[in-house]
Amino acid sequence: MTRDTETGEFGGEIAMQKTITRREMLRLSGAVLGGSLLGGLPAKSGGSRRSHRYGAAVIGRTGEGDYGHGLDTIFNDIENVDVVAVADIDEAGARKAAERSGAETIYADYRMMLQKEQPDLVSIAMRHPWWHREIALEAIDVGAHIYMDKPFTETLTEADSILQSAQDRNIKIGVAHHRRYMREFLALKQLLQDGLIGEVLEIRSYGKQDRRVGGEDLIVLGTHDLDYMQYLFGNPLWCSASVTVGGQDIRPADVQEGYEPYLVAGDTVRARYAFSENISGYWSSVKTGDHWNNAAEVEGDLLEDRQKWGFDIFGTAGIIYYRAEDGIRVLPSPYPDPGVEHIDWRELPADGISVPDHQTHPIRSLLHAIETGGEPQCSGTDGRWAVEMVSAVYQSQIQGKRVAFPLDDRSHPLREFT
Repeated sequence: MTRDTETGEFGGEIAMQKTITRREMLRLSGAVLGGSLLGGLPAKSGGSRRSHRYGAAVIGRTGEGDYGHGLDTIFNDIENVDVVAVADIDEAGARKAAERSGAETIYADYRMMLQKEQPDLVSIAMRHPWWHREIALEAIDVGAHIYMDKPFTETLTEADSILQSAQDRNIKIGVAHHRRYMREFLALKQLLQDGLIGEVLEIRSYGKQDRRVGGEDLIVLGTHDLDYMQYLFGNPLWCSASVTVGGQDIRPADVQEGYEPYLVAGDTVRARYAFSENISGYWSSVKTGDHWNNAAEVEGDLLEDRQKWGFDIFGTAGIIYYRAEDGIRVLPSPYPDPGVEHIDWRELPADGISVPDHQTHPIRSLLHAIETGGEPQCSGTDGRWAVEMVSAVYQSQIQGKRVAFPLDDRSHPLREFT
């Protein structure tokens, strides 16, 4: 392929590149000038803030985290948002994302896109967090507010730098922990505060516990669970955790990349968090020797049809149960006593709970924060807490003791594990 480095337009097919590391790719991508017009549509002029409408851009990485779970279409159907551009070093991936999002222009270099388009909003869409800090800082530099896939960052140091830069520029950041935008989960928080199950004693959350069981389950899916704990009960006070392989404490040799290329360790994780009001939070993902971790048919039932990923909340007057296929259910008793016939599981009584519409869509929540000076329903600070709660699990295991929040060590705990 040829690419005109003066006009920045794609032409023909993308040239094959030698294999390089992710870090090298990020460093070199600034030298790859990209962008071509789709269907002859002109690019929006950059530089000026739009007074009544918002210009949005999407940054993805085909083959390197892609566009998360639909973060290229996150602006679709938002009446006062126009998607002006997509950036992806892979031209075919960029064109497909442009078709899905309705973007007018594609770029190979996200830096060029940000400088030329000057968007008001940016979706940092790729799942892999090692791109997030550098891209976020570039977006903040042009004054763009951000919606970002989770996990927020790889390390707390990266998260700290993003949040400090955003604070200095009065930039709002939303993070894709989806339970905070779902009406049923929002209603549950209010109902718990209203005493639906009496005083809350503890929450027990469980990973999906499939082939990614253990450390990868923690970072890929567990971040949603930890984020929801923090949403319900506030910032945690301390963490005590066990991370093992084959029942033995993890060693440096157990640190590896998972099926998704996150740095992880352990095939079993058990973590406890303390919250105010004497509430405990537990999270576990356990490797077993039977069919628990794999799809298998047992006595005619396909185990994968029954979700293990979910949570239970125990109170002095009842129990909350959640699994995806069942939704949220309530038992009006502090223990499931089989001898009391009139006690049964009921649907969450959420009909009378009012939830503002802007809280139920991540971009509406972000726009509301921009226009009111508040924070998005899941903010960058919230995204950092999920990363911090994961880091605490490994720090507790490696140090052999419970660790207090906020963590003093802001580095990646497994990179320093020797």
